[in-house]
Amino acid sequence: QEMMDRKNKYYLELIKNISKTDLLPGALELLTELKEAGIKVAIGSGSKNAKEVMERLGISDRIDSISDGYSVTRSKPAPDLFLHAAQQLGLEPAYCVVVEDAGSGVEAALAAGMWAVGLGPVERVGAAHLVLPSLEGVHWSNLHKQLAGNRLIPC
Repeated sequence: QEMMDRKNKYYLELIKNISKTDLLPGALELLTELKEAGIKVAIGSGSKNAKEVMERLGISDRIDSISDGYSVTRSKPAPDLFLHAAQQLGLEPAYCVVVEDAGSGVEAALAAGMWAVGLGPVERVGAAHLVLPSLEGVHWSNLHKQLAGNRLIPC
């Protein structure tokens, strides 16, 4: 436990310096678009510092719920984080789209019965329903059309 506490203290020191410039390219724009459209957004992170990170990144006002290491006992690739997030938002898993940059996160989304959008190389996130190189230039209307056009999400 002492080692975990030390690790967490070090991590908290590191995140003191993060800002919106540390977001993935396109993430802020997409989050803003989703918020303006009234689409609910949750963060599913294994980190117990997710809330602090969202605040430091300046996106807390665009997030409706955070499911983190305090919310569930099993981490990704178990579906628990994403199922908890859906429950917090009052949504059925089939109506949720998960955007993930890790293979274990894609696995968790699929295990939860959600739609997975993988960010990054196919070798890492190829099991996702849709794989994108980044969020740069991604708009919800186009993303929804791609998923709905392939009958991947309920319309």
